[in-house]
Amino acid sequence: MIKKLMLALAFASAMGGAQAAVLLSEDFEDVSALPGQGWVLNNASTPPGVAPGWVQGNPDVFPAQRFPDEPANAYIASSFESAAPGGQLNDQLFTPLFSLENGAIATFWLRGAPEVEFNDIVIYGYTEGSTDPADFIESMTVTAPKDGWRMYTLTINPMEGISGRLGFVHTGAEASSNYVGLDTLRVNTLREPTGVPEPASLLIFGLGMAGLAAARRRH
Repeated sequence: MIKKLMLALAFASAMGGAQAAVLLSEDFEDVSALPGQGWVLNNASTPPGVAPGWVQGNPDVFPAQRFPDEPANAYIASSFESAAPGGQLNDQLFTPLFSLENGAIATFWLRGAPEVEFNDIVIYGYTEGSTDPADFIESMTVTAPKDGWRMYTLTINPMEGISGRLGFVHTGAEASSNYVGLDTLRVNTLREPTGVPEPASLLIFGLGMAGLAAARRRH
């Protein structure tokens, strides 16, 4: 009897703990709508070029990460034209604020243009709400892959009472840079939010207790 009780409760607890909350989900089907949703786009290249900064993806360079399940241009992109000839790229993109109360795990996909004579450098990291790359608490510098989309992951430990942002910076000399895309960004809680259980967790727990009740009737 006790063994079945423990098994039922363990099953319900394990299944409930698997319920992570979605903090942010973006497929970049309409880049023009991002500022109204809390995204911050800032072309701080010196001097700035003819391109405004991060823009809608260009399918003539390469298609979106989930194409054909999404439109071929459904990604956000930055190019060497964000800086003037001979200038320095500093094309910044920050997500809306999201809670770090339960930590976060972010995944996203990057891809560079295939021309071998250029390299597109992206710095990514997170801040405690700032939109200044100098405030990155943790950051990574990568060269965008030329042979296809590649997934990257960033894990943020729980920070009580803090909201944060992810940031991306297309950087490097204009003369040696080309074109980079960012797609399929997902941010989920690192651990199950505390407080009121989610409906799915309550349902699973209820099923576990129902199974326990049935077991009790058989003895």
